[in-house]
Amino acid sequence: MTETIRLKFGDCLLDLRARRLERANKAVALEPKMYELLEVLIKRRPAVVTNSELDELLWPNVYVARTSLTRLVSELRAVLGDTPRDSRVIRTVYKVGYAFCADVTGLPAVQSSPATIEVLWMKQSLPLTDGEHIAGRDAECSLVIDGTTVSRRHARITVAHGAATIEDLDSTNGTYVNATRISAPTPLVSGDEFALGSEVLRVRRRSSSVLTVKVEPDSKASDKLQIKK
Repeated sequence: MTETIRLKFGDCLLDLRARRLERANKAVALEPKMYELLEVLIKRRPAVVTNSELDELLWPNVYVARTSLTRLVSELRAVLGDTPRDSRVIRTVYKVGYAFCADVTGLPAVQSSPATIEVLWMKQSLPLTDGEHIAGRDAECSLVIDGTTVSRRHARITVAHGAATIEDLDSTNGTYVNATRISAPTPLVSGDEFALGSEVLRVRRRSSSVLTVKVEPDSKASDKLQIKK
């Protein structure tokens, strides 16, 4: 069975493939841990996910105080327009964990459109289609940036409906957008420069009206080239 990747609840729409949350038809920027918490709860609905499970999923192999999870849940509730008293989206199970309790409607997947955004690096043009793109030094990354200051999994670029955001993945040397180090998902627009460590890339919007150069079959090398749309 094909997994539903667009989930609507209340005035929110969560696109699991694009890692994108919209509320009242406006994109909402989520911290990586906040998104992971929402994804876990909504995928496991209506089951209760225990505090210990959430700690291990969100902070694997790292000890964190219980207040870290409590604070993260509180921040997510605020983004979703939920409160502990109403519990219309996230239900607290006292001393046990949390459960996603809102009614969810699965929506048809949006047909992927041709890449409308590309990044330029070292004379390479890397087109970005809708969805998630991991940039880093690892050969399994969708955007392989082979630089000594680039982490194996350095940053995540998410594209949805022609809009792009970038977030750092706890890289060693940081991710910068227009020379400013980022700590949260940050929009990318055409003309922006972003750096993974010391490797600088530029964002450019792909044009659907680029002219194609066509050589007439019987022409010689000195013949004129015909420009054709």
